[in-house]
Amino acid sequence: MTEYVTSAEMDAYVADRPDSAAWTGAGAGDKDDALKFSSKIVDSLLFIGKKYETDITIQPLQWPRLVKVRGGWRVADLDSSGDAVVPQAIKNAVFEEIIARLTTTNDARRALQEGGVKSFKLSDLSETFDSSMQGGGVRGTPLRSWEAYRFLEPYLSMGGRSR
Repeated sequence: MTEYVTSAEMDAYVADRPDSAAWTGAGAGDKDDALKFSSKIVDSLLFIGKKYETDITIQPLQWPRLVKVRGGWRVADLDSSGDAVVPQAIKNAVFEEIIARLTTTNDARRALQEGGVKSFKLSDLSETFDSSMQGGGVRGTPLRSWEAYRFLEPYLSMGGRSR
C-alpha cells in the first residue's frame, strides 16, 4: 500500500463537511492521484522514531513507527488487538492535505510564495506574504494545510522539514 488512507475512508471523513465538494466532485482518477500524492507529501516529512518494519516490501511508508521511550522503543500506536497501526492523526493529516490541495486553486500565488517572493505590487494592489508559508508550504514543509500540520506536529522531528 502506498497510501495512508483509502477512498472510502476519505468519503467517510468528508461526509459531514461543508467543504467536501472538491473531493466528492472529483473523478476516480483524480481521487486516486490525491490519495497517493498527499500520502507521499506526508511521508516525506521527518518524523520522530523509526519505521516499525525496515523492509520496504513489508512497510513502504514511514508509519507505523517505533518511538524512543525511557528504557527502549515502543510502537507509537496500537489497535485493540495490540497490532501496530498508523495513528489516526496521520490519517487525518492526509485527509486535510487532500482537501487543501483539491480546493487550492491560486497556483500563481503559490508559485510566488515558493519562489521566496515576500511582497509584490501591481498597480494599486499589493500583497505581502508572511513567513508561515516558508518555501511555499506550512513552516517549511510541503504541506498546504495548517490543519494537516497541526495533526502532524506532535510526531514531527525538529520542525519536520522534508527528507
